[in-house]
Amino acid sequence: MLPLNLHHIELFYYVAKYRGITPAVRKMPYGIQQPAVSGQMLQLERELGVKLFNRRPFALTPAGSELYNFLAPFFSKLPLIAEQLRGEESSHLRLAAERTVLANHLPTLLDQIKKDCPNLRLTMTELGASSTAETLLANQDIDIAITSLHSSVPSSVKALELLRIPLILIVPDKSNINSFSSISKVSDGKITEPMISLSSEHSINTLFQKELDKRELVWNPIVEVTSLDLISNYVSRGYGTGLTLDVPGMSLPKGLRKINLRGFPPLKIGMLFQGKLKPIAEKFALAAAAYAKKII
Repeated sequence: MLPLNLHHIELFYYVAKYRGITPAVRKMPYGIQQPAVSGQMLQLERELGVKLFNRRPFALTPAGSELYNFLAPFFSKLPLIAEQLRGEESSHLRLAAERTVLANHLPTLLDQIKKDCPNLRLTMTELGASSTAETLLANQDIDIAITSLHSSVPSSVKALELLRIPLILIVPDKSNINSFSSISKVSDGKITEPMISLSSEHSINTLFQKELDKRELVWNPIVEVTSLDLISNYVSRGYGTGLTLDVPGMSLPKGLRKINLRGFPPLKIGMLFQGKLKPIAEKFALAAAAYAKKII
């Protein structure tokens, strides 16, 4: 049997990593046309005598998953070894976090890191539905993720808690709502006050809904948005009461006030990483822990 074509193997790695031929062509580190990739994937499958993935919708077959799991440790480390050989890896920090953290806290924290590392090079990724911390770490696309710690993580991932942020409601100053109890005393357990929140999959909502279940209450959002800033915006416009976080260092827009949610669990924020951190990432982790203590 002839040896496998290494170029075909590499192309398959990118197709599997980015979950499709079209996204792989867009994100590959070198130029190649989609028809060429499609043809070479068919050739690879013929050489192996198995189907590696379904095209639409994209899904790896068992054979494709086995091959990808074998290839990923090698190909995912190629950029790192290239940087290391060029002497760049020591100053390259790759972080992932949600938009609020990227915008409001990382700049201050990274200013401290840059003083000690003038050649600091950053790659920052916004966490979302298609880019979870666990996936980015598994693909070795990032060094550290800053995210909530309420979901289970693989045994290979290490977690370090940084701080706990209380959940709060926000209302216009002129609102008659002065406490959670003022809207939760309902005979049938269903709160009718319009609520604005992040998407139902977000950790904030998961925590909030679990506590409502314990209290035998039902309260679902009528407006779901993608950022905490948008919650404040829509509350200001009179769409309802906002469920958000009492984030340290952030003040509410003029015309809004907060209502504490006593007895509700806080959102735990922490760092996720794999294996031994390289020096620049370890420096960041220590600085993040000190920063978190300072802002609590």
